Amino acid sequence: MTPRRKRSKKRSAANSIAAERLKGATFYLDQSIYSKVLLERMREAGANVEHAGSAFASSTQDHVWLEGCGKQGWIVLNRDERIRYRRLEIEALRDHGVAAFCFTGGNVTADETADIIVPLIQKFVNMSISEPKPFLYTFGRSARPNPVKLR
Repeated sequence: MTPRRKRSKKRSAANSIAAERLKGATFYLDQSIYSKVLLERMREAGANVEHAGSAFASSTQDHVWLEGCGKQGWIVLNRDERIRYRRLEIEALRDHGVAAFCFTGGNVTADETADIIVPLIQKFVNMSISEPKPFLYTFGRSARPNPVKLR
């Protein structure tokens, strides 16, 4: 029997960079997507997460919290597909350089939502760094982000 090769305990450079990027990013869950399940699962995966009711009052209008998220450099997660048609929200996305992802997966449970989103966390962080802001992407159960043109 051949002896097992020792594995390096040191993280690869790519893993170290990914971990640093994740550590430096903050996600914001708006009311439309927030659940304790999603919040806890994202935090367990190492993400910094703020949410409606913690960072902004639950009654805060969308264009106001979008402005705040843009100023903080937070990555927005929501389920409000209509956001792309509302003038004030589009202006807030544009004027404040917001990186936003909208889940369009239909009627799914909080657990199913977390099952779809948690594996995408690093991809969203990477996109928020590499893509010019502002941007809005939709994604569904397929977990494939699709760009939305901000008119």
